Amino acid sequence: MPYRRILLNIFFLLPAWVIRIFVWKKDVYIRGQVLDFKSSLLIAMTPSSLLTKVDFVDELRVAINEARIASPVSLKPSKNVKTFDHKLPSEETILLREYEPNTISTQKVILYFHGGGYVLGDVMTHDRWVSTMANILEAKIFSLNYRLAPENKFPKALDDSCMAIEWLNNLGHETSNISLCGDSAGAHLAASTSNHLSLNNKPMPASQCLIYPMTDPSCSSESHNLFGDGYFLTNDTMIWFWEQLKSSNRDNEDIRFNLRNFPTNLENPKTLIITAGFDPLSDEGEEYAALLNEAGVSVEHIHYPNMFHGFVNMTKLKAAKYAAEDFLKDYKKIL
Repeated sequence: MPYRRILLNIFFLLPAWVIRIFVWKKDVYIRGQVLDFKSSLLIAMTPSSLLTKVDFVDELRVAINEARIASPVSLKPSKNVKTFDHKLPSEETILLREYEPNTISTQKVILYFHGGGYVLGDVMTHDRWVSTMANILEAKIFSLNYRLAPENKFPKALDDSCMAIEWLNNLGHETSNISLCGDSAGAHLAASTSNHLSLNNKPMPASQCLIYPMTDPSCSSESHNLFGDGYFLTNDTMIWFWEQLKSSNRDNEDIRFNLRNFPTNLENPKTLIITAGFDPLSDEGEEYAALLNEAGVSVEHIHYPNMFHGFVNMTKLKAAKYAAEDFLKDYKKIL
């Protein structure tokens, strides 16, 4: 509704110290971390997720996308970015959107995978964020509208990712000049793709940036217990997402599905992993960084203790904007 959008815009514009004058809310401290104050208010104003109660996924997707468009919480990019839509040759029409910033300082390109638990989201839900990335990184980005679950179980999205890489190869971009990036489920798909390429002795991407990745189907870490309710993403929702994606219990043994099974002898590209303090996926992201490090992969892990899951799509929050811009500086170094 228009009034909600107006109120949200006022909320985002007001400094935290002004809001504290009119709104009393106790700061949230857990594990020595304090949640950003305005983020805690936004979370408190947002209805709890009922995804696990939904029977009609198509209707849910439309409702969520419409709500995001009506009340965007992500900043518009500071500079215009040209976009070109491509259709990948397949049995189903799959969109690959190209983002071209005004300034390009690298020959490498980025293949981006949106988040949404493999069930929700699309190129449009992440359009502002990907445009912002293209500007800051000064690089072309190709955002993939991979097929979603539960209609398309594992490894359909992985097939789409590999097809996108082949399409980029045919365009003249060698795999060694492609960086993989994604958030949440998209980060899982990026890592899954790297593991798939390595298992099949195919050329490795230049790098990968995994933003609060989902990696562990068991959803049993301490951070799941501590932050699995009341911080946007819930533990019940994550369990439901994994169930929608899984084609059979055998998937749990596949290192392209269950990233916890990453072996100590598998090649992977240079990796940047981003985690947030108040995110149920925090511990599994940290654990995956440790697994890659043990395998000899060059990996950097950056943790934002005052942030929450999904913050890159909520950059109207000043703290989220600062965190996103901060790690993109590190990502640019490994492109």
